[in-house]
Amino acid sequence: MSLRALRTLIAISHKGSFVAAAEHLGLTQAAVSLQIKNLEEELGTALFNRDGRKPKINASGRLAVERAQEIIGLFDGLHEELHPDDAIAGELSLGAVHTVVTGPLPTVLARLQSNHKHLRIRLFCSLSAELAKRIEEDDLDGALITEPIKQIPSTCQWVAYDTEHFYIAAPKGTSVHSEETLFREFPFVRFDRTAWAGTMIEAYLIQRGIRPKDIMEFDTCEAALSLVEQGLGITVVPLSNKRLKRVKKQFSLIPLGHPQLIRRVGLYQKRQHPKHGILKLILEEMCRETNNLD
Repeated sequence: MSLRALRTLIAISHKGSFVAAAEHLGLTQAAVSLQIKNLEEELGTALFNRDGRKPKINASGRLAVERAQEIIGLFDGLHEELHPDDAIAGELSLGAVHTVVTGPLPTVLARLQSNHKHLRIRLFCSLSAELAKRIEEDDLDGALITEPIKQIPSTCQWVAYDTEHFYIAAPKGTSVHSEETLFREFPFVRFDRTAWAGTMIEAYLIQRGIRPKDIMEFDTCEAALSLVEQGLGITVVPLSNKRLKRVKKQFSLIPLGHPQLIRRVGLYQKRQHPKHGILKLILEEMCRETNNLD
């Protein structure tokens, strides 16, 4: 049984088809099909149902994918265990949500680059849901995202390092009496409802029976805050303690909810991963940075 065939099986599961997996791996579809055929012969069972237009993974295939991920994770992590001095080096693909990129991450990255000259980090910024998907499909090594609102696959783990509180942000100098008054008197610059944070905000507003007067919808807090700063309305944003100090100088803020609505931020990664040592260091540095409230 070859590791290449196991990687191919995982790619098919993540990409949804033999064709997409072949493109992802840089192979021909015939080569992918041959690897799976040989793997099925070795295991003595079919991993795909082939009674339709394209093969569909079956129950045996799903179990094989789960075990293949464990095997590949252990194998890829072997070099780090054998050569611990080389652990904090090489290239790391790291995802992060916008509030992390504009918050504690730059300071952490600068510290890491200063202390580990042979470490290169490629940063990708997006919404939590998209970054989580890329982790599960092995397109990223790790991601700093909000707590998943869906069930986490058994091959992955999420570890919290900080908590962000939700605030209504209004133009500086606005007389803040209550959240109901703000939503009644001001247009609402909404956070993307397809994002996990947007889903939380929408659920809260529905629960309270608040129907805001939407004017625009953005996928970053920075864009929404820019419109509020120009006096075009109000918005709801999640803020860490450190970022709160900066934002409150520019806006009038009121906590959203009683108790206040919160979300947790953490590191999402595969349980078995060859870059585990680097990711552990990043998590430690993020904890250190977010707990430093000076």
